[in-house]
Amino acid sequence: MKRWVSGRFDRYMNTLKIKKKLFLLYFYCVMLPLVLTDTIILYLLIQNEYNEKQEILKSAVNATEYTINSAMEEAVILSKNIYFNKYINEFLNTKFQSNLEYYNRYQDLLRDSLFDTSLGTSNTKITIYANNEGIVNGGRFWKTESVEQQWWYQHFVQSGLQMRMYFYYDDSKVQEIEPVRKASFVRKLDRYKRDEYEKFLKIDLDYTAINERMTVARYGCDVYVCADDGRILFSNTGKGNMLSPYSYISSIGYKKGEYMKQINIYGQTIQIYAIPYTITFLQILKRHLPFLILLIGVNVVIPWFFVQLLRRNFVDRLDILSKTFVCGTKGELKAVPESEIHGMDEIAALMRNYNIMVQRVNRLIETVYKSKLKEQEMNIARQKAELLALHEQINPHFLFNVLENIRMRSVLKQEYETAEMIEQLSLMQRQYVEWGTDMVAVQEEIKFVEAYLKLQKYRFGDRLSYDIQVEESCREYRIPKLSLVTFVENACVHGVEDKAVRSWVFVKVYQRNQEFHMEIEDTGGGMSQERVCNIYEKMKHANIEMLKGHGRVGIVNACLRLKMQTNQQVRFEIESEKGLGTVILISAPIHYFDMEGNDVKGTYSG
Repeated sequence: MKRWVSGRFDRYMNTLKIKKKLFLLYFYCVMLPLVLTDTIILYLLIQNEYNEKQEILKSAVNATEYTINSAMEEAVILSKNIYFNKYINEFLNTKFQSNLEYYNRYQDLLRDSLFDTSLGTSNTKITIYANNEGIVNGGRFWKTESVEQQWWYQHFVQSGLQMRMYFYYDDSKVQEIEPVRKASFVRKLDRYKRDEYEKFLKIDLDYTAINERMTVARYGCDVYVCADDGRILFSNTGKGNMLSPYSYISSIGYKKGEYMKQINIYGQTIQIYAIPYTITFLQILKRHLPFLILLIGVNVVIPWFFVQLLRRNFVDRLDILSKTFVCGTKGELKAVPESEIHGMDEIAALMRNYNIMVQRVNRLIETVYKSKLKEQEMNIARQKAELLALHEQINPHFLFNVLENIRMRSVLKQEYETAEMIEQLSLMQRQYVEWGTDMVAVQEEIKFVEAYLKLQKYRFGDRLSYDIQVEESCREYRIPKLSLVTFVENACVHGVEDKAVRSWVFVKVYQRNQEFHMEIEDTGGGMSQERVCNIYEKMKHANIEMLKGHGRVGIVNACLRLKMQTNQQVRFEIESEKGLGTVILISAPIHYFDMEGNDVKGTYSG
């Protein structure tokens, strides 16, 4: 087997010119490996860009988390100072008899308890609420009834939590001139369980300061801090204006490669999104342009330069020898000029030996009759014709052998999917080449249909599914070769290809009431009624003249051969609806498809 394949290959290579052989040598032994290597290098560059981008995203998320946590912890520490301040607690538990008494006790609290010192120097707004009726609303102390109708208060009471973080848009205008976004930390002041009054603390963080810290930070990507319902709380993209209502992350849109981390801050779940800046493939190439230019120069230009030098060394001298041979066909052989013979390699030796032969042959030519020479020319022409005929026979078999070798190599490398594709392609190619008869059994045609659909399955992936059903009684019936697969091909090309969602191709072969039926259905893009009518007319009136025209003639060819087989008794039906699919039904009396299987049954007159 090895010797047979080697002989076939040698005979094929002997038909090629040296220039083409050198090109094949350069392509397969130099260019192709280099392209594969450079592709891997380029892939690694892109992968490295992606990894660097992911690291940037992770760093941005971690930095943002630190910023948020820092602001939260400041509020927690501040709340602890107030929580453990006994002077504040005693003040809130006092039953004030008048507003004047409240004012005096308030001034004493500020003077004697270091109240402001316990609150720190933060820019946050602190408000303490209690259900003490003696409190006068204003400053840092308010009655609970002033916020009982606000949703955050109601939610805090219902939650039963000790501490809770809220992010909301305050449009109540109770304490603000304009509605603003709020980041509020709420905590119960219940250190002393026997207190008569219920008290709680609300700390409004400096929303603008948090957002500005994110804005000035150079993360290298877009960062969004979002609530669990998709509201954008903070961002470094200008989406955090505290005077504007919240935007939503869904309106921004997600991008491939984003990084998200979810954290919980005192009962409030938030997500931090880091979305990379858009970078195109061309930008990546531009960034690595010097390296790529060096890579191309080393891997392509330099090898090509040396191949050109080698080509000149071989081809130019062989051209001189070839031209000398051509001149010698005019009746007298001419020697190669000595000035053209250089070097000591095989080509130079061939030229010198040729010159010796020329001297001998020229003497013999004088003794040969012109008629003998003419006879020899005729014999050479006949031999060339025989060689061309043999060449036409060799090419298909060589192709099949090469495909089989590639398939076996893929199997050895465990690339089973590639091996199966090559096997199906080889099967289809044999059907096209080996045209010994126009009639094949239905089961043979179905094998070809299945091979074609498998190849299309590799192309369309999950977009294509198919189902083939053949009644056992119909498997041995004879039909024109490639007739059924032509309609299946049309279903894939004009049906499945035009539809972006998953599509099916159904193939059914059966008999009913002494009628033989072939049905091809697809759930693809479908056709307009005008196109359906046009195709039906071509199928119904298929003739030889149509095959001479331009454009697609596959269906016309199949219909014409079916009409010839059935003596014009075949019937075609076609139904289609735009966006839903197409059904083609082919029917004829069953005796035209019996197992005797003559190449053509009946005659064609149209």
